[in-house]
Amino acid sequence: MSDQVRSGDDQHPISQALFGWVSHPMTGRIIFWGLAGLSLLLLLADLVVHRHTKVDIEKITGAYGLYGFLAFGFVVLMGWPLGTLLRRGENFYGDQDEADDQDGEAAE
Repeated sequence: MSDQVRSGDDQHPISQALFGWVSHPMTGRIIFWGLAGLSLLLLLADLVVHRHTKVDIEKITGAYGLYGFLAFGFVVLMGWPLGTLLRRGENFYGDQDEADDQDGEAAE
């Protein structure tokens, strides 16, 4: 990649203003630790807040977070068999080389 593309000289000023922070090297680390801190804060708040539960499993500290994590993991893992089921083969539309050869012969 050229230095011009990396420096952002060819980017629109509005896109640089809105999304320029993404290219900073510390962005990923800040987002990770920010979400970890927020999760810890919400887990601690779960110890203090009194909830009116209808199911016994809701009384477990962090039950909603655990349920969300398991549901998200299930959805992500189910994408693999679904992709295998729906994905088409590499040569679904036929070889491109063969199609070019046939067109070339017909044009002559």
